[in-house]
Amino acid sequence: MKKVNYIISYLLVVCFLISVLTISSTLALHTKTTYNFHFNDGVAFSKINSPVEPHKLSSGVTKYFVSTSKKDFQIYEVNGRFKDPIFDKKEQRIMKKVKIIFSIELLASALTAVVFFALYRYLYSNGFKEALNDRMRFAIYLTSGFVVARILAFSIKAFRHNLYMQMVGIKVDKHSLLIPIFGDPFYKSYLLFSTIIAIVLIVIAIYFKNKMTKPNRLFS
Repeated sequence: MKKVNYIISYLLVVCFLISVLTISSTLALHTKTTYNFHFNDGVAFSKINSPVEPHKLSSGVTKYFVSTSKKDFQIYEVNGRFKDPIFDKKEQRIMKKVKIIFSIELLASALTAVVFFALYRYLYSNGFKEALNDRMRFAIYLTSGFVVARILAFSIKAFRHNLYMQMVGIKVDKHSLLIPIFGDPFYKSYLLFSTIIAIVLIVIAIYFKNKMTKPNRLFS
């Protein structure tokens, strides 16, 4: 039984790590604020040869990623009485694949969070408070290290390119509108918001660790 509890306690660490990384990432990628910040800085939007307003772009992208509809991604440029699509078929295929990847990450974040809370409840209800305190301390340090590693990794252009090719695998045309929208400037907005969310989650974890599992001291 001790061996089982030992394994469970380390599964808890892994689930916490994955949960924080995936939740912070998926919230950043599905939140309109991230795209508003990206488009409103002027760098990306100035490179887009389209009169579509930044708020319309950010709204369109967010709605597409959170929607359960199977409709292709498209944003229209109003031209008098007509609406002209600004994305072609290839760009739609890329966005469809990106949406699938984001959905998988969302599912992974929800699943690992549920498993984490289940394991935490099991260990806590069975009186393993000291072990929980130790494992959560380790999980917090480990996760903080991975958050820093994510920042460093995404700051490397070759890493971003290889990650895209491995996960999406569709080469983007040189003049595609997806390049200024989701190209190099976007990773900075993604890192900013995903890191803020990760820090918030880690701070919450520290609070509950100290509140629920911190050992009682004789003269405290």
